[in-house]
Amino acid sequence: MKFGNNLRIKTATSWLPPDCETVEDAVAAGKLAASDVERLGLTQLPVSSGWSGPEMAVAAARDAISRAGWSPSKVGLVLHTWIYHQGHDMWSPPHYVANEVGTPDALSYAVQQGCNGGAMALQVAAMHLAADPGLGAALITTGDRFLPPGFDRWACDYGLGFGDAGSAVLLHHNDHHDDSEGDAGPDDYALVSMATETAAELELMLRHGDDFSPTPLWHNEYIDLRRPKKSYMAVHGKEKFSQIASRSIRNVIVDSVHDAGLRLDDPRIKYIALPRLGTGLLDGIYMPVLNEVLKAEALWFGAVTGHMGCGDFLANLADLRDQMPLEPGDFALVISGGAAWTWACAVVQVPERGV
Repeated sequence: MKFGNNLRIKTATSWLPPDCETVEDAVAAGKLAASDVERLGLTQLPVSSGWSGPEMAVAAARDAISRAGWSPSKVGLVLHTWIYHQGHDMWSPPHYVANEVGTPDALSYAVQQGCNGGAMALQVAAMHLAADPGLGAALITTGDRFLPPGFDRWACDYGLGFGDAGSAVLLHHNDHHDDSEGDAGPDDYALVSMATETAAELELMLRHGDDFSPTPLWHNEYIDLRRPKKSYMAVHGKEKFSQIASRSIRNVIVDSVHDAGLRLDDPRIKYIALPRLGTGLLDGIYMPVLNEVLKAEALWFGAVTGHMGCGDFLANLADLRDQMPLEPGDFALVISGGAAWTWACAVVQVPERGV
């Protein structure tokens, strides 16, 4: 899906709570096996002692709007995404986010696609803006808090730890004739293209061996993704998932780069930012594909955040801007994946000055 140079990411932000739990503390408390430390690659996980997922999303959104120098009234669309409990049952977090950031009239709804939700919400927002030039701007937010007893951030899944955080992105049309909201200032990126690929037959991995339940946490006292995955692998083996994942990761990289009008070896593609999974998972699934098809340097920002659920993708855009030496005209890729399963890859470019 090609967007060209006119669709801009004004800014991207992430918000982390001040408290954290170190790997050493987790091992000492019996929450994490010492044998798992190396393949996680983590030093700590951020832990919210009071902020809910939507509240952290609002904090990130307010930072984004402030950084952009915008009035909230410029935002006509709010998309919020998450993977775990948002603090209330039968409730709409997107409307909460919209109201709290000062955009109560904006169209607000949820985008749910597991940990790929941040990437998918960005693509949906881009399609809204492409279809409706009068929309103004879109705000995309994520927010999750992974607390017991329903969630074990260190043992819920294989090869990753979950960190509490919020993230946000502001997306808009580039318009050189409108500087009333600070648009004459630089955008972080042009959103040049995105590609996605889905393998819906893999949804079985997250429920294998279990009947449909009448209430949450029916099968286990906390969300345990290891148990159905282990059951699935015992029947179908690991090779099927590995083959599908490798093919899909390759396809979204190749397709997004092609849609951007670039070659895979274009020297202007400096980096590809990876999901904040454990380093063992990345080495086993992502890196063999990247080493085959791409010359860009792979980046992993997860050592102090862990996996932020669907927040990885948006937070990677912020960390890419703040931590890496990208020049005007340079390109970067940001890749994402969500269980059951969809993969996505975006090509972004640092705009040339005055463009």
